[in-house]
Amino acid sequence: MTFDELTGAGLLGALPEAALVIDGDGVIVAGNALADAILATPDTPVGETIVTFLPEHERNRLDPLAWLRRWADQPQAPELAHVRLWCRDREGHDKALRVRVGALPTEPVRYLVMLADVTEEQARQYRTRAAHRLAARVLAICADGIVNVDESLCVSYANPAAERLFGYGTGELVGRPLAALLPERYRADHERYMRAFAGEASPSRLMGQRAAIRGLTRDGRELPLDASITKVTTDRGLVFCAILREAGPVQSAAV
Repeated sequence: MTFDELTGAGLLGALPEAALVIDGDGVIVAGNALADAILATPDTPVGETIVTFLPEHERNRLDPLAWLRRWADQPQAPELAHVRLWCRDREGHDKALRVRVGALPTEPVRYLVMLADVTEEQARQYRTRAAHRLAARVLAICADGIVNVDESLCVSYANPAAERLFGYGTGELVGRPLAALLPERYRADHERYMRAFAGEASPSRLMGQRAAIRGLTRDGRELPLDASITKVTTDRGLVFCAILREAGPVQSAAV
């Protein structure tokens, strides 16, 4: 069989994703086995409308036919780049779907609807966001100052305790060089220390066990600190995280 001899049904069946063909009234005309699996139907439900597989909240939220036409007419519209809809399969299970739509060059017009079940992916994203919210709350109320520094040794995050420790307002530390938080006489040695630590195998170090750390507040006051530091490799490069608290009077030394 040549490509020109391939039928529409054969092409649908060869697609690596679930696909339905829908007419201008939203009636399902054809589909492949992967779509049947998503809809939990033994065979493509030809003759039924797509609304049949939308839960009530989705039916109330959108006009599926107007949405299909608009998407087919403007396939590159930014707001449609990551559209997700909920469907209800024949067994009554709600599923989150990632959907893409294209208008077929037929007369009358028909739409090719590509479907991907992202229910588990969406559940993982919800769990991840919940974990991030919890972590953010913990960091916000943590009594120790926490400062993240990127590879350029600029502050990328500081929790409220760190801002209070150094005398800065909300968000004012982000973007500042780490050197601004150190007395000038320690800055060169500290930068060398950070560069050396970046190349070490050890992921963390208790800085206070090596020497007394001195910080510099916004108003120029020096303060002794107990500090530990760790490093994490992210998709944006290496990040250093320092956990700081004010210490009692100690003999200062360069780190």
